[in-house]
Amino acid sequence: MPVTVIRIKAAAKIWPPLNNQSRESEDRHHPGTIRRAQGQRAQRTARNLYQLRVAPPFGGNPAREAGSGPHPPVRSLAMKLKRNPEDFIVTEINSREPTTGSFALYRLSKRSIGTLEALQIAQRSWNVAPKSVDHAGLKDRHADTQQLITIRNGPKARFEQELFLLEYLGQTPTPIEAADIVGNEFEIVLRSLPIDAATEIESRAAKVGTLGYPNYFDQQRFGSLGPSLEFVAAKWCQKDYERATWLALAEYNSHDDAEEREQKQLLRDNWGEWIECKQLLNRSHRRSVVTYLCDHPDKFRKAFALINEDLRGIYLSAFQSAVWNRMLGITLDDAAPDGPVAERIAIGDASLPFGSSPNVTAEMQLQLPSARCKGLDEKTRALCDAALQPYGMTLPDMKLSFPRDRWFSRAQRNCLIRPDNLTAATSDDEDYPGRQKVSLSFSLPRGCYATMLVKSLTGDTEGDRDKNED
Repeated sequence: MPVTVIRIKAAAKIWPPLNNQSRESEDRHHPGTIRRAQGQRAQRTARNLYQLRVAPPFGGNPAREAGSGPHPPVRSLAMKLKRNPEDFIVTEINSREPTTGSFALYRLSKRSIGTLEALQIAQRSWNVAPKSVDHAGLKDRHADTQQLITIRNGPKARFEQELFLLEYLGQTPTPIEAADIVGNEFEIVLRSLPIDAATEIESRAAKVGTLGYPNYFDQQRFGSLGPSLEFVAAKWCQKDYERATWLALAEYNSHDDAEEREQKQLLRDNWGEWIECKQLLNRSHRRSVVTYLCDHPDKFRKAFALINEDLRGIYLSAFQSAVWNRMLGITLDDAAPDGPVAERIAIGDASLPFGSSPNVTAEMQLQLPSARCKGLDEKTRALCDAALQPYGMTLPDMKLSFPRDRWFSRAQRNCLIRPDNLTAATSDDEDYPGRQKVSLSFSLPRGCYATMLVKSLTGDTEGDRDKNED
Protein backbone atom coordinates (compact mmCIF):
# COMPACT_ATOMS: atom_id res chain seq x y z
CA MET A 1 0.00 0.00 0.00
CA PRO A 2 1.43 3.44 -0.87
CA VAL A 3 2.58 5.56 2.05
CA THR A 4 2.16 9.32 2.28
CA VAL A 5 4.73 11.01 4.52
CA ILE A 6 3.41 14.24 5.95
CA ARG A 7 5.94 16.88 6.94
CA ILE A 8 5.48 20.26 8.52
CA LYS A 9 7.25 23.58 8.26
CA ALA A 10 8.57 25.66 11.11
CA ALA A 11 6.15 28.38 12.17
CA ALA A 12 6.18 31.43 14.39
CA LYS A 13 6.24 30.65 18.10
CA ILE A 14 2.90 31.10 19.80
CA TRP A 15 2.58 29.76 23.32
CA PRO A 16 -0.64 30.10 25.32
CA PRO A 17 -0.29 31.40 28.89
CA LEU A 18 -0.16 28.73 31.56
CA ASN A 19 -1.80 28.97 34.94
CA ASN A 20 0.03 26.73 37.40
CA GLN A 21 -1.69 28.06 40.49
CA SER A 22 -3.20 25.23 42.46
CA ARG A 23 -6.86 25.58 43.29
CA GLU A 24 -7.27 22.08 44.64
CA SER A 25 -8.76 23.25 47.90
CA GLU A 26 -11.72 24.88 46.17
CA ASP A 27 -12.22 22.00 43.75
CA ARG A 28 -13.26 19.42 46.30
CA HIS A 29 -17.00 19.93 46.22
CA HIS A 30 -18.62 16.52 45.98
CA PRO A 31 -21.96 17.33 44.38
CA GLY A 32 -23.60 14.30 45.96
CA THR A 33 -22.95 15.68 49.48
CA ILE A 34 -24.57 19.05 48.84
CA ARG A 35 -28.33 18.53 49.01
CA ARG A 36 -30.36 21.05 47.20
CA ALA A 37 -32.06 23.00 49.96
CA GLN A 38 -34.74 25.66 49.96
CA GLY A 39 -33.20 29.10 50.15
CA GLN A 40 -29.74 30.50 49.63
CA ARG A 41 -28.67 30.20 53.27
CA ALA A 42 -29.16 26.43 53.47
CA GLN A 43 -27.31 25.94 50.20
CA ARG A 44 -24.45 28.20 51.31
CA THR A 45 -24.20 26.42 54.65
CA ALA A 46 -23.97 23.02 53.00
CA ARG A 47 -21.29 24.27 50.64
CA ASN A 48 -19.25 25.82 53.45
CA LEU A 49 -19.50 22.66 55.55
CA TYR A 50 -18.19 20.68 52.62
CA GLN A 51 -15.19 22.98 52.33
CA LEU A 52 -14.15 21.87 55.81
CA ARG A 53 -13.76 18.22 54.79
CA VAL A 54 -10.30 16.79 55.16
CA ALA A 55 -8.59 16.03 51.83
CA PRO A 56 -8.10 13.90 49.85
CA PRO A 57 -11.78 12.99 49.42
CA PHE A 58 -13.49 10.19 47.49
CA GLY A 59 -11.24 7.26 48.31
CA GLY A 60 -7.93 9.07 48.48
CA ASN A 61 -5.19 9.63 45.96
CA PRO A 62 -4.20 6.33 44.29
CA ALA A 63 -0.70 7.66 43.71
CA ARG A 64 -0.21 7.81 47.48
CA GLU A 65 -1.34 4.27 48.20
CA ALA A 66 1.06 1.79 49.74
CA GLY A 67 3.70 0.64 47.32
CA SER A 68 3.21 3.58 44.96
CA GLY A 69 5.75 6.09 46.29
CA PRO A 70 7.52 8.18 47.04
CA HIS A 71 10.72 6.83 45.50
CA PRO A 72 14.03 8.48 44.64
CA PRO A 73 13.95 9.86 41.08
CA VAL A 74 16.55 9.31 38.41
CA ARG A 75 19.11 12.14 38.43
CA SER A 76 17.61 14.82 36.22
CA LEU A 77 19.64 16.63 33.55
CA ALA A 78 18.80 20.35 33.34
CA MET A 79 17.53 21.23 29.87
CA LYS A 80 15.08 23.25 27.82
CA LEU A 81 12.58 21.41 25.63
CA LYS A 82 10.45 23.17 22.98
CA ARG A 83 12.42 26.40 23.30
CA ASN A 84 11.57 27.12 19.64
CA PRO A 85 8.71 25.83 17.49
CA GLU A 86 11.14 23.89 15.32
CA ASP A 87 12.54 22.13 18.41
CA PHE A 88 9.71 19.56 18.43
CA ILE A 89 8.55 18.48 15.00
CA VAL A 90 6.29 15.51 14.35
CA THR A 91 6.07 13.96 10.88
CA GLU A 92 3.14 11.60 10.56
CA ILE A 93 3.53 8.59 8.29
CA ASN A 94 0.08 7.83 6.92
CA SER A 95 -1.03 5.26 4.38
CA ARG A 96 -4.19 7.15 3.32
CA GLU A 97 -4.07 8.86 -0.08
CA PRO A 98 -6.77 10.85 -1.88
CA THR A 99 -8.78 8.90 -4.48
CA THR A 100 -12.55 9.27 -4.88
CA GLY A 101 -15.49 9.08 -2.51
CA SER A 102 -17.88 11.09 -0.35
CA PHE A 103 -15.34 12.00 2.36
CA ALA A 104 -13.18 15.10 1.96
CA LEU A 105 -9.58 14.50 3.05
CA TYR A 106 -7.63 17.29 4.76
CA ARG A 107 -4.20 17.84 6.25
CA LEU A 108 -4.44 19.49 9.68
CA SER A 109 -1.30 21.46 10.63
CA LYS A 110 -1.38 22.93 14.13
CA ARG A 111 0.63 24.25 17.03
CA SER A 112 -0.31 25.20 20.61
CA ILE A 113 -3.84 23.88 20.18
CA GLY A 114 -5.45 20.47 20.64
CA THR A 115 -6.82 18.40 17.78
CA LEU A 116 -10.42 18.55 19.00
CA GLU A 117 -10.29 22.29 19.65
CA ALA A 118 -9.06 22.98 16.14
CA LEU A 119 -11.66 20.71 14.56
CA GLN A 120 -14.48 22.23 16.60
CA ILE A 121 -13.55 25.71 15.36
CA ALA A 122 -13.51 24.55 11.72
CA GLN A 123 -16.71 22.56 12.18
CA ARG A 124 -18.62 25.56 13.54
CA SER A 125 -17.24 27.86 10.84
CA TRP A 126 -18.20 25.44 8.06
CA ASN A 127 -21.49 24.50 9.75
CA VAL A 128 -20.89 20.77 9.48
CA ALA A 129 -22.25 18.17 11.89
CA PRO A 130 -19.75 17.00 14.55
CA LYS A 131 -20.42 13.35 13.69
CA SER A 132 -19.28 13.94 10.11
CA VAL A 133 -15.74 14.82 11.25
CA ASP A 134 -13.26 11.97 11.86
CA HIS A 135 -9.66 11.87 13.04
CA ALA A 136 -7.29 8.97 13.63
CA GLY A 137 -5.93 10.20 16.95
CA LEU A 138 -5.12 13.24 19.07
CA LYS A 139 -1.81 15.03 18.58
CA ASP A 140 0.18 16.83 21.28
CA ARG A 141 -0.97 20.41 21.69
CA HIS A 142 2.54 21.48 22.72
CA ALA A 143 4.22 20.59 19.42
CA ASP A 144 4.14 21.40 15.73
CA THR A 145 2.16 18.51 14.27
CA GLN A 146 0.32 17.40 11.17
CA GLN A 147 -2.33 14.74 10.71
CA LEU A 148 -5.02 13.73 8.24
CA ILE A 149 -8.73 14.18 8.98
CA THR A 150 -11.89 13.53 6.98
CA ILE A 151 -15.28 15.25 6.77
CA ARG A 152 -18.25 13.55 5.13
CA ASN A 153 -19.32 15.78 2.23
CA GLY A 154 -16.89 18.40 3.52
CA PRO A 155 -16.17 21.61 1.60
CA LYS A 156 -13.41 21.51 -1.01
CA ALA A 157 -11.76 24.47 0.62
CA ARG A 158 -8.90 25.65 2.79
CA PHE A 159 -9.42 26.86 6.36
CA GLU A 160 -6.74 28.93 8.06
CA GLN A 161 -6.58 30.29 11.58
CA GLU A 162 -3.81 31.67 13.77
CA LEU A 163 -2.93 28.33 15.35
CA PHE A 164 -3.88 25.82 12.68
CA LEU A 165 -4.42 25.21 8.98
CA LEU A 166 -6.72 22.77 7.17
CA GLU A 167 -5.69 21.99 3.59
CA TYR A 168 -8.02 20.13 1.25
CA LEU A 169 -6.22 17.17 -0.38
CA GLY A 170 -9.01 15.42 -2.30
CA GLN A 171 -11.67 12.79 -1.70
CA THR A 172 -11.58 9.35 -0.08
CA PRO A 173 -14.22 6.58 0.15
CA THR A 174 -14.15 6.00 3.93
CA PRO A 175 -13.49 8.03 7.08
CA ILE A 176 -9.92 8.15 8.39
CA GLU A 177 -9.09 5.71 11.21
CA ALA A 178 -6.20 4.83 13.49
CA ALA A 179 -5.18 1.88 11.32
CA ASP A 180 -4.19 4.35 8.59
CA ILE A 181 -1.34 5.69 10.70
CA VAL A 182 1.89 3.74 10.22
CA GLY A 183 3.93 5.70 12.75
CA ASN A 184 5.56 9.05 13.43
CA GLU A 185 8.99 10.52 12.80
CA PHE A 186 10.37 13.01 15.29
CA GLU A 187 13.00 15.74 15.27
CA ILE A 188 13.57 17.05 18.78
CA VAL A 189 16.16 19.51 20.12
CA LEU A 190 17.19 19.50 23.80
CA ARG A 191 18.81 22.82 24.76
CA SER A 192 20.80 24.56 27.48
CA LEU A 193 22.83 21.48 28.39
CA PRO A 194 26.26 21.42 30.06
CA ILE A 195 28.83 19.37 28.18
CA ASP A 196 28.72 16.43 30.61
CA ALA A 197 24.90 16.28 30.41
CA ALA A 198 24.98 16.23 26.61
CA THR A 199 27.55 13.45 26.71
CA GLU A 200 25.40 11.44 29.12
CA ILE A 201 22.35 11.81 26.86
CA GLU A 202 24.34 10.47 23.91
CA SER A 203 25.47 7.53 26.03
CA ARG A 204 21.92 6.77 27.16
CA ALA A 205 20.69 7.01 23.57
CA ALA A 206 22.93 4.11 22.58
CA LYS A 207 21.53 1.95 25.38
CA VAL A 208 17.89 2.91 24.82
CA GLY A 209 18.24 2.20 21.11
CA THR A 210 19.24 -1.37 21.99
CA LEU A 211 17.22 -2.17 25.14
CA GLY A 212 14.20 0.09 24.69
CA TYR A 213 12.25 1.98 27.35
CA PRO A 214 8.93 1.44 29.20
CA ASN A 215 6.05 2.09 26.81
CA TYR A 216 3.92 4.05 29.27
CA PHE A 217 1.16 6.36 28.14
CA ASP A 218 2.67 9.74 28.99
CA GLN A 219 1.27 12.82 30.68
CA GLN A 220 -0.41 14.15 27.52
CA ARG A 221 -2.85 11.24 27.75
CA PHE A 222 -4.09 12.55 31.07
CA GLY A 223 -4.83 16.16 30.23
CA SER A 224 -8.43 15.63 31.39
CA LEU A 225 -7.25 14.66 34.89
CA GLY A 226 -7.88 17.45 37.39
CA PRO A 227 -6.42 18.14 40.86
CA SER A 228 -8.76 15.62 42.50
CA LEU A 229 -6.93 12.90 40.50
CA GLU A 230 -10.30 11.28 39.84
CA PHE A 231 -10.99 9.87 36.39
CA VAL A 232 -14.34 10.74 34.83
CA ALA A 233 -14.55 7.27 33.29
CA ALA A 234 -13.98 5.56 36.65
CA LYS A 235 -17.10 7.29 38.00
CA TRP A 236 -18.86 6.47 34.74
CA CYS A 237 -18.13 2.76 35.24
CA GLN A 238 -19.26 3.00 38.85
CA LYS A 239 -22.53 4.67 37.71
CA ASP A 240 -21.80 7.75 39.81
CA TYR A 241 -23.17 9.97 37.07
CA GLU A 242 -23.40 13.12 39.15
CA ARG A 243 -19.75 12.93 40.13
CA ALA A 244 -18.76 12.11 36.55
CA THR A 245 -20.74 15.12 35.29
CA TRP A 246 -19.17 17.40 37.88
CA LEU A 247 -15.64 16.26 37.02
CA ALA A 248 -16.29 16.77 33.30
CA LEU A 249 -17.94 20.17 33.53
CA ALA A 250 -16.81 21.87 36.72
CA GLU A 251 -13.42 20.65 37.91
CA TYR A 252 -10.48 23.00 37.44
CA ASN A 253 -7.86 21.96 34.89
CA SER A 254 -4.43 23.49 34.33
CA HIS A 255 -5.12 23.71 30.58
CA ASP A 256 -8.16 25.96 31.05
CA ASP A 257 -8.01 29.51 29.71
CA ALA A 258 -9.32 32.44 31.74
CA GLU A 259 -12.87 32.21 30.41
CA GLU A 260 -13.05 28.47 31.00
CA ARG A 261 -11.78 28.88 34.57
CA GLU A 262 -14.43 31.53 35.23
CA GLN A 263 -17.25 29.41 33.81
CA LYS A 264 -16.20 26.37 35.84
CA GLN A 265 -15.97 28.47 38.99
CA LEU A 266 -19.54 29.71 38.47
CA LEU A 267 -20.72 26.13 38.11
CA ARG A 268 -18.83 24.96 41.20
CA ASP A 269 -20.17 27.83 43.28
CA ASN A 270 -23.77 27.23 42.20
CA TRP A 271 -23.88 23.47 41.68
CA GLY A 272 -27.45 22.24 42.15
CA GLU A 273 -29.04 25.64 41.55
CA TRP A 274 -29.50 25.00 37.87
CA ILE A 275 -31.71 27.96 36.93
CA GLU A 276 -29.18 30.33 38.46
CA CYS A 277 -26.34 28.48 36.73
CA LYS A 278 -28.07 28.82 33.36
CA GLN A 279 -28.46 32.57 33.86
CA LEU A 280 -24.78 32.99 34.76
CA LEU A 281 -23.15 30.75 32.15
CA ASN A 282 -22.27 31.78 28.62
CA ARG A 283 -23.79 29.90 25.69
CA SER A 284 -21.81 26.69 25.49
CA HIS A 285 -21.96 22.92 25.58
CA ARG A 286 -21.77 23.17 29.39
CA ARG A 287 -24.81 25.44 29.48
CA SER A 288 -26.76 22.99 27.30
CA VAL A 289 -26.26 20.27 29.90
CA VAL A 290 -27.29 22.68 32.66
CA THR A 291 -30.41 23.61 30.67
CA TYR A 292 -31.45 19.95 30.73
CA LEU A 293 -30.83 19.82 34.50
CA CYS A 294 -33.12 22.85 35.00
CA ASP A 295 -36.05 20.65 33.96
CA HIS A 296 -34.63 17.36 35.30
CA PRO A 297 -32.56 18.33 38.36
CA ASP A 298 -31.72 14.79 39.47
CA LYS A 299 -31.34 13.08 36.08
CA PHE A 300 -27.54 13.00 35.97
CA ARG A 301 -27.51 9.76 34.01
CA LYS A 302 -29.03 11.47 30.99
CA ALA A 303 -27.17 14.73 31.67
CA PHE A 304 -23.85 12.91 31.46
CA ALA A 305 -24.91 11.36 28.15
CA LEU A 306 -25.37 14.88 26.76
CA ILE A 307 -21.66 15.62 27.21
CA ASN A 308 -19.78 15.72 23.91
CA GLU A 309 -19.24 12.20 22.58
CA ASP A 310 -15.60 12.82 21.65
CA LEU A 311 -14.86 14.15 25.13
CA ARG A 312 -16.37 11.06 26.69
CA GLY A 313 -14.11 9.01 24.42
CA ILE A 314 -11.11 10.92 25.78
CA TYR A 315 -12.22 10.19 29.35
CA LEU A 316 -12.41 6.47 28.55
CA SER A 317 -8.97 6.43 26.95
CA ALA A 318 -7.42 8.29 29.87
CA PHE A 319 -8.74 5.89 32.49
CA GLN A 320 -7.92 2.74 30.52
CA SER A 321 -4.43 4.08 29.87
CA ALA A 322 -3.88 4.82 33.56
CA VAL A 323 -4.88 1.27 34.50
CA TRP A 324 -2.63 -0.17 31.77
CA ASN A 325 0.28 1.94 33.05
CA ARG A 326 -0.22 0.43 36.49
CA MET A 327 -0.30 -3.05 34.95
CA LEU A 328 3.06 -2.39 33.28
CA GLY A 329 4.43 -0.94 36.51
CA ILE A 330 3.48 -4.05 38.47
CA THR A 331 5.01 -6.23 35.73
CA LEU A 332 8.32 -4.33 35.81
CA ASP A 333 8.48 -4.43 39.62
CA ASP A 334 7.72 -8.16 39.71
CA ALA A 335 10.34 -8.89 37.03
CA ALA A 336 13.13 -6.91 38.70
CA PRO A 337 15.75 -9.35 40.06
CA ASP A 338 16.39 -7.30 43.23
CA GLY A 339 12.83 -6.38 44.16
CA PRO A 340 10.75 -3.34 43.11
CA VAL A 341 12.52 -0.87 40.85
CA ALA A 342 13.90 2.05 42.87
CA GLU A 343 13.70 4.61 40.07
CA ARG A 344 10.16 5.94 39.63
CA ILE A 345 8.38 8.27 37.26
CA ALA A 346 5.27 10.33 37.99
CA ILE A 347 2.61 9.98 35.28
CA GLY A 348 -1.06 10.83 35.72
CA ASP A 349 -2.11 9.74 39.20
CA ALA A 350 0.65 7.18 39.77
CA SER A 351 4.31 6.78 40.63
CA LEU A 352 5.62 4.03 38.34
CA PRO A 353 8.88 2.07 38.00
CA PHE A 354 11.14 3.57 35.37
CA GLY A 355 13.70 1.02 34.34
CA SER A 356 14.22 -2.09 32.27
CA SER A 357 14.50 -5.74 33.25
CA PRO A 358 16.00 -8.63 31.30
CA ASN A 359 12.78 -10.51 32.03
CA VAL A 360 10.63 -7.92 30.19
CA THR A 361 11.32 -7.54 26.47
CA ALA A 362 10.05 -5.33 23.65
CA GLU A 363 8.21 -8.33 22.24
CA MET A 364 6.05 -8.75 25.37
CA GLN A 365 2.56 -7.26 25.31
CA LEU A 366 -0.12 -6.49 27.87
CA GLN A 367 -3.85 -6.38 27.24
CA LEU A 368 -5.59 -3.02 27.51
CA PRO A 369 -7.98 -3.81 30.38
CA SER A 370 -11.77 -3.84 30.36
CA ALA A 371 -14.62 -6.23 31.05
CA ARG A 372 -14.96 -6.58 27.27
CA CYS A 373 -11.79 -8.68 27.17
CA LYS A 374 -12.84 -12.32 27.14
CA GLY A 375 -10.72 -15.43 27.56
CA LEU A 376 -8.02 -13.83 29.69
CA ASP A 377 -5.85 -16.23 31.66
CA GLU A 378 -5.89 -16.17 35.44
CA LYS A 379 -2.56 -14.32 35.68
CA THR A 380 -3.72 -11.49 33.41
CA ARG A 381 -7.02 -11.12 35.24
CA ALA A 382 -5.16 -10.93 38.55
CA LEU A 383 -2.86 -8.28 37.08
CA CYS A 384 -5.87 -6.23 35.91
CA ASP A 385 -7.50 -6.51 39.32
CA ALA A 386 -4.30 -5.41 41.07
CA ALA A 387 -4.03 -2.36 38.81
CA LEU A 388 -7.70 -1.47 39.46
CA GLN A 389 -7.47 -1.92 43.23
CA PRO A 390 -6.57 1.76 43.96
CA TYR A 391 -9.84 2.76 42.29
CA GLY A 392 -11.92 0.32 44.30
CA MET A 393 -12.70 -1.74 41.22
CA THR A 394 -12.06 -5.14 39.68
CA LEU A 395 -12.02 -6.11 36.01
CA PRO A 396 -15.78 -6.95 35.80
CA ASP A 397 -16.50 -3.39 37.04
CA MET A 398 -14.66 -1.84 34.09
CA LYS A 399 -17.65 -1.64 31.79
CA LEU A 400 -20.24 0.93 30.71
CA SER A 401 -23.98 0.62 31.22
CA PHE A 402 -25.12 3.94 29.73
CA PRO A 403 -24.60 5.58 27.32
CA ARG A 404 -23.13 2.84 25.16
CA ASP A 405 -21.84 4.94 22.26
CA ARG A 406 -18.20 4.64 23.35
CA TRP A 407 -16.21 1.54 24.31
CA PHE A 408 -12.94 0.59 25.92
CA SER A 409 -10.30 -0.65 23.49
CA ARG A 410 -9.52 -4.38 23.33
CA ALA A 411 -6.05 -3.91 21.84
CA GLN A 412 -2.74 -5.08 23.23
CA ARG A 413 0.30 -2.84 23.78
CA ASN A 414 4.03 -3.56 23.86
CA CYS A 415 5.67 -3.34 27.28
CA LEU A 416 8.88 -1.79 25.93
CA ILE A 417 9.64 0.21 22.80
CA ARG A 418 12.87 0.36 20.84
CA PRO A 419 12.92 3.53 18.72
CA ASP A 420 13.92 3.10 15.09
CA ASN A 421 16.87 4.99 13.62
CA LEU A 422 17.65 6.80 16.85
CA THR A 423 20.47 9.33 16.52
CA ALA A 424 21.72 11.96 18.98
CA ALA A 425 24.05 14.73 17.79
CA THR A 426 25.66 17.31 20.09
CA SER A 427 26.58 20.83 18.98
CA ASP A 428 26.89 24.36 20.36
CA ASP A 429 23.58 25.90 21.43
CA GLU A 430 23.05 29.18 19.59
CA ASP A 431 20.25 30.15 22.00
CA TYR A 432 22.34 29.57 25.13
CA PRO A 433 25.98 30.60 24.58
CA GLY A 434 28.43 28.35 26.36
CA ARG A 435 25.91 25.50 26.51
CA GLN A 436 25.27 22.49 24.30
CA LYS A 437 22.22 21.18 22.45
CA VAL A 438 21.40 17.61 21.50
CA SER A 439 19.41 17.02 18.31
CA LEU A 440 17.44 13.77 18.36
CA SER A 441 16.00 12.01 15.34
CA PHE A 442 13.97 8.80 15.52
CA SER A 443 10.68 7.14 14.61
CA LEU A 444 8.11 5.36 16.75
CA PRO A 445 5.10 3.13 16.04
CA ARG A 446 1.60 4.54 16.28
CA GLY A 447 0.50 5.31 19.84
CA CYS A 448 3.98 5.59 21.40
CA TYR A 449 5.17 8.75 23.12
CA ALA A 450 8.31 10.62 22.12
CA THR A 451 8.26 12.42 25.46
CA MET A 452 8.78 9.09 27.21
CA LEU A 453 11.95 8.61 25.16
CA VAL A 454 13.10 12.11 26.10
CA LYS A 455 12.53 11.33 29.76
CA SER A 456 14.45 8.09 29.49
CA LEU A 457 17.40 9.97 27.95
CA THR A 458 17.38 12.92 30.35
CA GLY A 459 16.30 11.27 33.59
CA ASP A 460 13.43 13.73 33.96
CA THR A 461 10.97 11.70 36.02
CA GLU A 462 9.15 14.46 37.88
CA GLY A 463 8.70 17.64 35.84
CA ASP A 464 6.32 18.09 32.92
CA ARG A 465 8.60 19.30 30.17
CA ASP A 466 5.63 20.50 28.19
CA LYS A 467 5.50 23.36 30.69
CA ASN A 468 9.21 24.14 30.85
CA GLU A 469 9.43 26.60 28.03
CA ASP A 470 10.77 30.13 28.26
